[in-house]
Amino acid sequence: MGLSKKKKKAAKTDVDDALNELCIVEWDTEFRVLFQSDDMGEHVVVAFEGEVPADSKDKIRTPYMGWRVIRMKVPEGYLSAFHPLGV
Repeated sequence: MGLSKKKKKAAKTDVDDALNELCIVEWDTEFRVLFQSDDMGEHVVVAFEGEVPADSKDKIRTPYMGWRVIRMKVPEGYLSAFHPLGV
């Protein structure tokens, strides 16, 4: 048996849809939902331009649908330059 139990993660499409809907309804700011990985495995990043909304820690709790969540602040214009919509 391994050191930790394997957690059941929801499908990426389901997590993406849920986080996009939540961010659209709750905050009037540019954001992207990104799936990335690091030494601890795959995780979801919610990147906000300018400032991370103060109440986002309460509304997007980790784990979210089984996924580790990172809320990230990026400079204005970063998301349209490096993660354009519709591409």
